[in-house]
Amino acid sequence: MEIERRILKATWEHDGNLEPLYEVEDKGDEIFVTFDLPLVRKENIAINTTENTVEVTAKMSDAVCWARWGVVQKKITFQAFRKQIKLPEPIEPEKAQASFKNGILRINLPKVRRKVLITIE
Repeated sequence: MEIERRILKATWEHDGNLEPLYEVEDKGDEIFVTFDLPLVRKENIAINTTENTVEVTAKMSDAVCWARWGVVQKKITFQAFRKQIKLPEPIEPEKAQASFKNGILRINLPKVRRKVLITIE
């Protein structure tokens, strides 16, 4: 019962945005982040990156409406997805690349490469 209460609380206290499903993969020199964004068109996606974070905001083509009936009747409408993720390692934001196909957004984030000059004595 406690878990149901927490889920309902999280669902009904919102800012009009749904949190999309996502996955972060560390692949050596790159970090891949994949988002599931149904009901979204490519032109309605905004991606913002820093060295330590990636944020995705995506407006839905059709709003999703949920209604809950009980002691208090509530109706809620979601019109966009939004998620900010803290990355496991620093990346080079200016070299990031993204692709979007069939509701799946895939972002390739190259890690910062630190070069050190070693002198021979």
